[in-house]
Amino acid sequence: MDAAPPIPRTLARSLDLVAEDLAELVGLGERVQGVISRMAAAAPRPRDASLLMEAQAADLLSQRLAGLAAFVRALADAERRGDPDVVLAAARTLTLAEQARRLADATPAAPADPAETSTFWD
Repeated sequence: MDAAPPIPRTLARSLDLVAEDLAELVGLGERVQGVISRMAAAAPRPRDASLLMEAQAADLLSQRLAGLAAFVRALADAERRGDPDVVLAAARTLTLAEQARRLADATPAAPADPAETSTFWD
């Protein structure tokens, strides 16, 4: 008995699935942030400020994953609408300026300095 040929998946549907995976990763990132926050609250004083600054990477991770999920979902929507400028339409959904610039423009940029953002312990 021959196996049935795979059902072709549209680009928009594939992008929807990627966005769903990214959204799940956002949830996991938020759980990690909660664990870090509880661990920091239970840590004896004085706290190592540089360690707290490094730990804020979990927050940035969640923010960037959420941005990517929104971007990919918008790509799927723009593809379904037949929007000729799919990438710019999707980039308009991003809330992190550096991420929006990177995804909308092919010009490389220096990596963001995580020390410039505020921590969730501030």
